[in-house]
Amino acid sequence: MSFLGGNRALRFLSANQIATLYEVHVLRPGPSQPTLLQSAADSPPNNCHYGEKDLFRLAGILSERIILNHSFQDGNKRAAFLAADMFLKVNGFKLQKGQFVQNDEEVNEAMKNALLCVASNQWSADELAEHFRSVAKEMGQ
Repeated sequence: MSFLGGNRALRFLSANQIATLYEVHVLRPGPSQPTLLQSAADSPPNNCHYGEKDLFRLAGILSERIILNHSFQDGNKRAAFLAADMFLKVNGFKLQKGQFVQNDEEVNEAMKNALLCVASNQWSADELAEHFRSVAKEMGQ
């Protein structure tokens, strides 16, 4: 279920948490444009405030903003994937077993292509959200 409501509150990532994911898993140093990373991190909670509750849409928005804002000198698509995966994990879903599924080139290529489509403005956050929805699993599965 990706539309959260009731008593369950959504949990969002801060710009510092996204920067730490980047530094640990992609490259050091962190963002070259910290204000653009902050803007990307603020997008999901702002959209939620104005009524968007679909978890995958919020993950798509986060990824799209990280990719298009170019907060990092290199690795923006990887940072976007890591941030979306972590955002979904803290809210009960996972995109894949790990950063990339070992021995599953089809899944890996599909994710890479999805992120490239966003970077080249062929896909919107909505289309990326649908891709995330198609590969995500609830935690514990």
